[in-house]
Amino acid sequence: MRRALLLVPWFAAVVLPLQAGEAVAFELPRADREARSQLEHQRACRGCDLRGLDLSGMHLIGVDLREADLRGARLRGSNLEGADLSGARLQDCDLREVNLTNAELTDVDLRDADLSDAVVINAYAPGVRTDGIRYAGADLTGSDLIIGGGE
Repeated sequence: MRRALLLVPWFAAVVLPLQAGEAVAFELPRADREARSQLEHQRACRGCDLRGLDLSGMHLIGVDLREADLRGARLRGSNLEGADLSGARLQDCDLREVNLTNAELTDVDLRDADLSDAVVINAYAPGVRTDGIRYAGADLTGSDLIIGGGE
């Protein structure tokens, strides 16, 4: 019998026995579920503490995340087109394949974030902090993201 080791937030590990061909399913932690629900239904989470949460693949078009703390969060593949992230803390974020087209990124902290293969077209980004970001394959057309800072 094979066993699967799942790593879940807070560095806890769960070992599950697997039968041949059996899939592993697990529920998102409560904090992740509540944050996802608030973002999907209210389209805003201004000043929220979303550190380390898995928000991957979410459709967050036009969402208000001003001053939100998203340090270490996973947003891979999420659609944040037209979102307002003014003053948000996105340090060490997984933003691979994210869509930030027409997003408001004024004074955003993107230090050490991974924007590989992201779409950041026409994003407004004065005062953005970009030290250590990774952006291989990203489309930065019309965006001042890289020019914007490293303050």
